[in-house]
Amino acid sequence: MTQHQRLGKLLQRKRGVTALEIIQLIGTVCPHKRLSDMKDMGWTILRQPIEGQKYGRYFGIPPKGVQQ
Repeated sequence: MTQHQRLGKLLQRKRGVTALEIIQLIGTVCPHKRLSDMKDMGWTILRQPIEGQKYGRYFGIPPKGVQQ
């Protein structure tokens, strides 16, 4: 399974995914580049801030016709 496929599954989780979780679970050192790649593939990426933190949770909506 590629990094993009794993990230797609994480983005569709009910609780979303943080940048740190992307680093740990996918094995990339550049999580924001992977998110940018997903946007280029047609994904809609949403960021929800976490109260009291400087980071947020990311959620993704796949492009039509793509099943993860």
